[in-house]
Amino acid sequence: MSNTHQTPKTTPESAPVPAPVLIGGIGETIADYDAYILDIWGVLHDGINPYDGVLDCLLQMKAAGKEILLLSNSPNRAADVSARVLIPMGIHQGVHYDHIVTSGEATWTAMAAYKGQKAYGLWHAEKPTALVGHDIALTTDIETADFVLGSLFPAGAKAEDYQHVLDRALARGLPFICANPDKIVNIGTDLHLCAGGVADVYEAMGGTVHWYGKPYAPIYEQSLATLAVQDKSRILAIGDSLRTDVTGACGFGIDVLWNLVGIHWEELREQTPQGMIINADSLEKTLQTYKVRPSALLRGLKWTKS
Repeated sequence: MSNTHQTPKTTPESAPVPAPVLIGGIGETIADYDAYILDIWGVLHDGINPYDGVLDCLLQMKAAGKEILLLSNSPNRAADVSARVLIPMGIHQGVHYDHIVTSGEATWTAMAAYKGQKAYGLWHAEKPTALVGHDIALTTDIETADFVLGSLFPAGAKAEDYQHVLDRALARGLPFICANPDKIVNIGTDLHLCAGGVADVYEAMGGTVHWYGKPYAPIYEQSLATLAVQDKSRILAIGDSLRTDVTGACGFGIDVLWNLVGIHWEELREQTPQGMIINADSLEKTLQTYKVRPSALLRGLKWTKS
């Protein structure tokens, strides 16, 4: 795989931009990169189970001496993601990866500036880990809140369910702290609301949103500072979301593989008598929609094509 990332541009007179190449596995990239930044949800697992081949691939990458950083838009702190999600799936720090950075951890750091204030949590049953250890009280009364915190949501929630809260927050001039810029996430085969889906609505209304996580540069700067590898040309990102993973890596100036088996999979795949294939027209339409072009494509995090 070529170790350069450029977002191709076309003019009406130029030839069409060729589709990114689909590689068979991570083993094809191993000579070109020293460090990898991997999304978690949509690359390592589907919200319930790790994808086939993931554990073996991570072990092969580590055996090849590669530095692996997991970068997630989870609104939970890094240690919680490791303990509650990764370890039960058999994914262990020091064995399968080296570092983990989450939007929840970045949010937790930012919360120091809100000492003594009251947060309105959009899901009242949640105890946000981004607030643990801070002198910040949770309230269920938007009229007494100092800011709105978008973190986790119950199954079946929709952005419109929170319109009345956003109306009052806007009227009071409250900032919205978005601890997860994702709009939706897969849990198995189902799609669930994420904080970014509500934050987008609030921002469109004219509200102030403070974003923590991908695709915004600070989370990538934090990731780079965590890595021993500092040469961006030797770092490869892998993610399933064009809006967050691919856009964020491109904006930060690092190569990125778009993992097709993830949040966009339903819109890309096509069942044929010969088996499941990637529909080329759907692929190009999706890329055009997000106006971003990854370095290459990947159909699942595997060492070699199965």
